[in-house]
Amino acid sequence: MANADNLREANPWHPITDAVDLKHLGKLAEETSELGSAVARCMIQGVNEAEPVTGKVNREWLEDEIADVEANIELVKRRFDLDRNRIFRRRIKKMLFLSKWHALA
Repeated sequence: MANADNLREANPWHPITDAVDLKHLGKLAEETSELGSAVARCMIQGVNEAEPVTGKVNREWLEDEIADVEANIELVKRRFDLDRNRIFRRRIKKMLFLSKWHALA
C-alpha cells in the first residue's frame, strides 16, 4: 500500500453513501428490530396477552410489525432490483424445511 495513512486504500469495503439507499436499508433494519421485540414479548407474555401500560394486545403488535417489515421488504426489493424469483424459491425451500423441523417437536 503506497499510502498507509489513507484508510480508503487499506479498506476493501466501500460503505453505501447514497442517502436513499441508506434510508431503505436503515428503515428495514429498524423495522426488523421492532419485529424482534414484538416476537420476544409474545414469547415472554403470550400472544394473546396485552402490554400493561398501553393495553395493546401482543397479537396486534406482532401483526403490525410483520406488516411493517413486509412493506419495507417490498420497498427494498424495488430499490435494489432484487431477484424476486430467487427470493420466492428460497422462501418456499425455507418453509418446507421449517415445516419439517417444527414437526419434530
